[in-house]
Amino acid sequence: MASKCLLILDLFYRYLLTALPINLFELIALITGVYFLKNNPKTLLANKTLVYFLGFTLLVELFSKYAAISYFTKYEYFGFVKDTLFERTNWIYNIYTIIMYYFFIYYFGSLLISVKVKSIFKKLNILFIVVSILNLIFSGVFFKSSSVFISVIGTLLLLIVIIYFYFDLLKTERIINLKRYLPIYISIGVIIFILCETPLSIFSQYFKEINKSFIVLKTNILLLVNIIMYGTFTIGFLVCAKKKEKLKPL
Repeated sequence: MASKCLLILDLFYRYLLTALPINLFELIALITGVYFLKNNPKTLLANKTLVYFLGFTLLVELFSKYAAISYFTKYEYFGFVKDTLFERTNWIYNIYTIIMYYFFIYYFGSLLISVKVKSIFKKLNILFIVVSILNLIFSGVFFKSSSVFISVIGTLLLLIVIIYFYFDLLKTERIINLKRYLPIYISIGVIIFILCETPLSIFSQYFKEINKSFIVLKTNILLLVNIIMYGTFTIGFLVCAKKKEKLKPL
């Protein structure tokens, strides 16, 4: 009994060391995003929506804490989820993952020059939503684990639209002043995140108590890439908030 309590305390300590820093960086990114909007009220709708999305992300993270609270309090709190499909938060993050990929594909797609290419990505994005929902319904992973299918397809689509975004930059005067262009910071953070997180999702079936080494590896990588991504967002917001826009809105 004592050894089990020590294990729970150790897991709780590890949880605090990983979850809280991520939430802190999410909050900082959100605050600096609001600061950016205050200083750039005429910025693009995509950038405004980005800040709202960061707020939504933080709310999802806070809501999902019910699982940790219930587990570490031995279900004294939120005990109604014990031995139910909602005991773990896979269902939340599967839904959030679809929304996340949809948003960033929309974000970078809205920055493209070609109306035709924009339209193609809009249609692909809608198709991605439909196929992802069907995958969650028929694959049986919704409550059990993260969907590898959603992560892989979402990553491929997102990488393609970001590549198109980079090619478009070469055709505009933005290329001479990228330091003051917010979407560049967002693209760097997102690329780092998805290229590191997607392989972890592919091997998520190994994320079990018996595979402690994989648990530690996955936890540390996710901590690092989240800090890098939200840190990059924060830097972008702060740098671009000081800009006196003379070309087009950010």
